[in-house]
Amino acid sequence: MPTDPGGPAPRRGGGLILAVFALGLAAIVGTTVAFLPSGPKPPPISVIGGSFRLESSKGGVLDSRTLLGKPYLVFFGFTQCPNVCPTTLADLGNLLDAFAQENAKQGSDIQAYYVTVDPERDTPAVMREYMASFSDRITGLTGSPHDIERVTRAFRAEVKRVPLTEGGTTIEHSLMVYMMDRDGGFAGPLDLEAGHPLALKQLHRLVAGGRDS
Repeated sequence: MPTDPGGPAPRRGGGLILAVFALGLAAIVGTTVAFLPSGPKPPPISVIGGSFRLESSKGGVLDSRTLLGKPYLVFFGFTQCPNVCPTTLADLGNLLDAFAQENAKQGSDIQAYYVTVDPERDTPAVMREYMASFSDRITGLTGSPHDIERVTRAFRAEVKRVPLTEGGTTIEHSLMVYMMDRDGGFAGPLDLEAGHPLALKQLHRLVAGGRDS
């Protein structure tokens, strides 16, 4: 959830300031767009993903080894995220419900896992209450700070706590929805921004064992 920690750009100094600002903007964009589904290609598939064992919003502990043989989705965020996270969760839930309806006869289903990047505040109880507002096909996951850091590193997810001008902090994090295949390998990013027809095709390819890369 990229935030805007800076103020307005300077209005004086002519071309030099504009050139410096442009270079700075290019650097920011180069760092930020990599977090978005529509940005440049993510790192090589072989280096994304890994095993995890986290506390589930539905109770108990989820071990990723129990997911082998099933394609699934992973998305990072936190419960105090003001806009992007709840919007994505709602959109993703609608997409998964639509996919399940399309494939009711085949019995195909895909589950998604929402991993908090704010484990100190997002306890299992908080995650359980928060996830109740979204599709039952999305499960919230939390754990110790060490466990969460291990997962974000495995998925190459960018996470950065930044101060707010009015006090307090927020968290910038990767916005990608990761599609994981039956072997627990990264199959590509789910493109929600392009609309549900394309995203549904991506899910069908994922279930069929294809990759988006």
